[in-house]
Amino acid sequence: MLDFTLFKIPVRVEPLFWLSGFLLGGGLSGSLDRAVLISILLWMLILFISILVHEFGHALVSRKLTGVTPSVKLWAMGGLAYPNTQLTRQQSFWVTWAGPLAGLAFFALTTLTCCLVYGFPGGSNVISFLMLPRDNITPAGALAFQAMDPVTFDILRALVFINFWWSLVNLLPVFPLDGGQIYAAVESSQKKVFQVGMVVGILVAIVAFFQFQLIFASLLFAYLAFQNYQRLQQLG
Repeated sequence: MLDFTLFKIPVRVEPLFWLSGFLLGGGLSGSLDRAVLISILLWMLILFISILVHEFGHALVSRKLTGVTPSVKLWAMGGLAYPNTQLTRQQSFWVTWAGPLAGLAFFALTTLTCCLVYGFPGGSNVISFLMLPRDNITPAGALAFQAMDPVTFDILRALVFINFWWSLVNLLPVFPLDGGQIYAAVESSQKKVFQVGMVVGILVAIVAFFQFQLIFASLLFAYLAFQNYQRLQQLG
């Protein structure tokens, strides 16, 4: 267990956070040679920093709106920010939005830094390629890639994947993802919140599995859909 305080907000990092990060980073790959281990460790470091940024987006806005010091926990499924007080619907709406927006701001900072280091449009070409990999890349992007060492490439790839794609996926209206909680803050019917969460969760699970062969994402959204179904049953 790792405990520390940042910006006067207590943070707890559970051991399973590191285990899940190791597995997501390729810990089950066939051979764990030095290069693979370095890549996995870089992924774990970027995952830690990025999720911390996301949760502190929630936590700092929560403290600003309520005056109560929140707490943050990183665990096997990612991160949680506890407001440690009851939030109004309006407060919940803004506190929830703050997490994905912090991640997207971190992505924007990554893009800006890449452009400053590798020039424009070379740096932006690199980022766009990492967002949507394709066979063709512009000459400026190719030059930027040539000037980039493997460690920098691994860092950029992890930063883009986590802070851009995960932030967007997290905004899907599937409770308890941030998108589901934002929807719950503006929708008066709990039943509708869980119905939408169940349907969207099932659709995403199907697309992730059959279209992109993303087994982990498919299992995750299938589980979230089942959770929404259970909550729906509890409402009667």
